[in-house]
Amino acid sequence: MEEASRVRVSGPLAGCAPGLIGWLTDRGYQRLPMVNHLRRLALLSRWLERDGLDPVVIDEVWIERLLAGDQQQGRALIFTRGSFRPVLDFLRSDRIVPRPARVVTPVEVLLDGYRNYLAVDRGVVAVTIASYERSARMFLSRACADDVGRVRRLSAGDVARFVIDVAEDQRASTVNTLVVGVRSLLRYCYSSGLIDTPLAQATPWLARGRVSSLPRTVAPGTADLLLDSFDRDSLVGARNFAVVKLFARLGLRVGELIAMEVDDIDWRRGEVTVRSKGGWRDPLPLPVDVGDALAAYLSRRGADAEWRHVFLHVHAPHQPMSATGVKAVIRRACARVGIADTSTHRLRHSVAQDLLRHGAALPEIGQVLRHRELATTAIYAKVDFTALASLAQPWPGSGS
Repeated sequence: MEEASRVRVSGPLAGCAPGLIGWLTDRGYQRLPMVNHLRRLALLSRWLERDGLDPVVIDEVWIERLLAGDQQQGRALIFTRGSFRPVLDFLRSDRIVPRPARVVTPVEVLLDGYRNYLAVDRGVVAVTIASYERSARMFLSRACADDVGRVRRLSAGDVARFVIDVAEDQRASTVNTLVVGVRSLLRYCYSSGLIDTPLAQATPWLARGRVSSLPRTVAPGTADLLLDSFDRDSLVGARNFAVVKLFARLGLRVGELIAMEVDDIDWRRGEVTVRSKGGWRDPLPLPVDVGDALAAYLSRRGADAEWRHVFLHVHAPHQPMSATGVKAVIRRACARVGIADTSTHRLRHSVAQDLLRHGAALPEIGQVLRHRELATTAIYAKVDFTALASLAQPWPGSGS
């Protein structure tokens, strides 16, 4: 706090420094981030004073333009437009800077309806809604030039050309993820009467079907290596250990882990409720080792009145972890133990493979992984080598 108070803020925003310190303190910011944000406030104030401007001109575009100008002059600034977001949030919350007016365009109206459809009608979780919205915005921009009128005139050829165009500079897996979001948007457009033809199936896959290849798993012992790499005596280590434990033992999806709330854990019954795709709530047994990992993390994290989510950012602002943050936990752990970067879905596949090795039937695996259709679980039949071997005929002349 003393170091933060020594940051000199002169100019039109000089009186805002004490308020910013209090605002950041209430949100749990540590010493160094607090000092850096005060320096950003001081920089904004110097710019205003230099150009004789009122604070009402401050917004993201103004900051980005001035940062670019300073960099062109050779000033070694470590600041980026995004790094000013907490300072802007404070200035707007204190009504020193006006909140940006939202531009309501026909496309935004369409997307508002689409988000409501996903959340209410389809029961899609927030992290998936955000992913689908990104796909929808790209499709509306590149295929329709942000013109709702062109959406009404879409054809199957337009949809296919969009996918082929995107595939020129994206990996097949990335394009297929985009296809899932575009199909969802097109289903909404058809159900709402915006388009007259069901175009969802006109979006082609760049890869073969989901049962055409073996599910990719991690090598035996990989999960143990990752778990052993965490310092469980620290808050971040305890959190990351619990994250990997849930992936490795329960086969959670990233969105399910992010959506998990403290109230979803029933310690007495030894169950955890998983907020699955489609708005489903699926109870799963809580293994002792998973419960221990969660309890160790939550006891270190302490109570948080603002958020009921289990997994929060360690550093302020203490918001729920994002998909990017969760994947970074796995990526950094892989780097520490010297193995190739893996994905959370490979850990999920490994859970299924382990269940197969211990004699679980496909319907049982489907229940654990929260599949709604047995056809989804059928991919794991291809790695059940013991069962397949009993069906194999001996090679003619092999003597067996």
